[in-house]
Amino acid sequence: MKCSTLCLAAMTAVLIVAAPAAHGDEAAIKALAQGGHAVLMRHAKISAHAKAMVLDPNGNCANEENLSDDGRAQSERLKAMLDKAGIKFDAVLTSPFCRARETAQLAFGLATVDSNLTALEIGTQAQGQARTQAISDLLARHAGKGNVALVTHRPNIDALTMELVEEGEAVVARIQPNGTLDLVGRIKP
Repeated sequence: MKCSTLCLAAMTAVLIVAAPAAHGDEAAIKALAQGGHAVLMRHAKISAHAKAMVLDPNGNCANEENLSDDGRAQSERLKAMLDKAGIKFDAVLTSPFCRARETAQLAFGLATVDSNLTALEIGTQAQGQARTQAISDLLARHAGKGNVALVTHRPNIDALTMELVEEGEAVVARIQPNGTLDLVGRIKP
């Protein structure tokens, strides 16, 4: 099959766009090896978006959206990447939603539930802003120390980094003393 000049240009553009993702993974992993960084991960892929955004107060995961097999595989791939690089975390915190807890357990091992990582859609705008500030304050306490992993939801990550992430995607950022984050890269397991 012959490829026209336009076809070759399109294929080259695809390769150029695809290259930063692999480089981003590498840069992010390298930064984590230095310590003092945060991984903000959106829960891995879920089975569907058929249920309302509901957090079962009794922890009954049957009443929530849960990880799909693809989501579990994403989480396990991230764990393999981090283990291979010898990356350690001083703290791993997760949203109380079942999909976030399972993602955290599969990707990072044990995790502590932090209600400040609850999806920002839950509650009032003022409550969401207070939870975001609490997470920034927590990050400030970890600045210059070891790594912190947060498993949460897209709006929460957007509020902290101004970055939109897909299910299972993580951003890696250097933690500044005031709790703000400087983006280093992304990991797409």
